[in-house]
Amino acid sequence: MSRISKKKPALCTDEPLSNSTICQKITLLRNILSTAYGPTGRLKQIHNNVGGHVLTTSTSTALLKRLEMSEPLLKLISTALQHHTTRYSDSGLFMGIFTLTLIENTKKYGLRTSTAIKVYKHLVEQCNVYLKGDSCGCKVPVEFSSCDSLVALARSMITSKPACMLDSREMQQISSLITQAFLYSIPCNSSGTACFGRTVTIGIEGQSVNHSSVFPGLLLDVPEMLLPGDLERLGDGPFKVVLFGVSLSGDISEVGDVALEVHRGLNPERDLLQQLLKIGEQAVKDKVSLFACQKVVHPVLQHYLREHEVVVIERLGLALMEPFAKITGARAVASLFSLVPMEAYGLVAGLCFQDCGSKKLLQLLSSKHAAISTMVLCHRNETMLEELKMTCQRAEHVLRLTLREPYALLGGGCTETQLATHISHMNQSTAPTTAAALGISHSEFLMAVESFRSSLLAVALSLEHDGQDCLIDLTYGHRWVMDISSQTEVKHTCGCGLLEDRSNLEKTHLNTACQTFSPVFLENSDTQPKVLDSFSAKLNALNVAVEMASLVLDVKYIIKDVN
Repeated sequence: MSRISKKKPALCTDEPLSNSTICQKITLLRNILSTAYGPTGRLKQIHNNVGGHVLTTSTSTALLKRLEMSEPLLKLISTALQHHTTRYSDSGLFMGIFTLTLIENTKKYGLRTSTAIKVYKHLVEQCNVYLKGDSCGCKVPVEFSSCDSLVALARSMITSKPACMLDSREMQQISSLITQAFLYSIPCNSSGTACFGRTVTIGIEGQSVNHSSVFPGLLLDVPEMLLPGDLERLGDGPFKVVLFGVSLSGDISEVGDVALEVHRGLNPERDLLQQLLKIGEQAVKDKVSLFACQKVVHPVLQHYLREHEVVVIERLGLALMEPFAKITGARAVASLFSLVPMEAYGLVAGLCFQDCGSKKLLQLLSSKHAAISTMVLCHRNETMLEELKMTCQRAEHVLRLTLREPYALLGGGCTETQLATHISHMNQSTAPTTAAALGISHSEFLMAVESFRSSLLAVALSLEHDGQDCLIDLTYGHRWVMDISSQTEVKHTCGCGLLEDRSNLEKTHLNTACQTFSPVFLENSDTQPKVLDSFSAKLNALNVAVEMASLVLDVKYIIKDVN
């Protein structure tokens, strides 16, 4: 007889942000994210207590996927952050640090929740108007007539991921490859609605980064027993292609979702092999040159096809089915028991071998101008290679976002300092009327503005990890740090690289009290910023951060079912 246990009552936490344990966890997560931020961010190593894979990274996506959080409020923030990076691929750490700092500053300044939420919503709307306006000093256009801004944007993403372990020359090479892959993905000479292409990423461990490259078309592992002479016998393309999405292994359990009726005296395996050979005979009859399968191809069928000079590719895998179908125009055949319709066949313009480091790959060239390319990334060990692959894929996605909104924001903390300066100056004179419109006191409004401003500056301060002072100039509102390369005089470097230091440019330490001012809009500058951030990603991160901070601040109870 089973024992019936009495249900335990749910645990209820009142005013969770007044709980010291929860506040300590918020601070801990903010420290984890802020110490990983920027080019000199500290790496994080995550492993479990029973061994297994060890993750070394500084990216928010990899960190939060592996961090187990027991606190519901932190789970909420983590989920929102991961959703943001899935859609925009950048500014995850910015969003996390800003969200958590806003929450902490609201408690630090003793603001009422309702007051903070009202003012933060008002201020983020001001930020949106400023960032989208023509007089925004921290927004730069992305020019497609030149690759410079695209390469700078890609390089900024690579530079901000120290776990990639690249030197300056390697960074420049990888940034150029990302831009090249992005340009390959834009369809040319397309009529009607144009669709983006696809970049397939292949990693080769144990090789120098210098061997990395981008190739038009699709690169695949060379099939067993395929020799250069086999491709020479095929002659010039185009070549007919057939693609199977079902197993051709001859195993009864792999035939798919069909009902089989087996009569006495019949051998199902033998009959299935005969059916496979019929497929091979049809492929030869229809003059197929490339026979591809997502899964396994029976050795007898492979032998038959090779005897008839057909190139066989098996174990293609689900991930490569879509790009293979796009580049060939083939429709995946899903049944073994029907003839392949003529419209299911595809074409490739050519087949050739490519040497990539120590690896030889088979290159498929498109005959239909499909915007498919393959990025081959090489690195010295698995940890660096995985971080590099993830960063390159996200950087290419960020470049795609510029087609929708062809702008970038100044990097290196300069956007944060300019926004903070703009918000502080804009609300200094209008504070009485705005406070009255929001139904709060003048002093509460100014306190909330200060909380928002210092939270933005805290993100800019998080970029520094080596104890150097961070400054802000009182003209343009850019972030500055000491130029350690200057041996003769004390010089400072602008975070984004747009401005040169000069003796009459007044500066003060970040996050200290100073006279409010409106940042000067720099026009007709011949200098291009060296560090850029994604406009779309940061704008969304800014808005979601304020929404999440407001949501967490508004939580009155946490009710946890412990049964």
